[in-house]
Amino acid sequence: MANIIVVKDMSTALAKHDPFVWKCDCCGKERTYTQEEIDKTKKPWPDPQNHDRDYHVTCQFCSRGEMEPPSFVSFGGFLEGLTDKEP
Repeated sequence: MANIIVVKDMSTALAKHDPFVWKCDCCGKERTYTQEEIDKTKKPWPDPQNHDRDYHVTCQFCSRGEMEPPSFVSFGGFLEGLTDKEP
């Protein structure tokens, strides 16, 4: 499953979104990468048309899963108030 960050308050969106914190799709452990580490450890997919990215990073913890970068999701306030309870 992708590492998805959902924020309601756009003023704190960039503060909470760290593009270098990746999460394993198998064991769930997180690791912070630098861009140099990503460039050094990434490997091309054998079938890149079936994946979001043309490369993958193998999990260093379990060696079975793939590290997934966070995805930033914003609804721009569209769903605001949907789950708020009325007094």
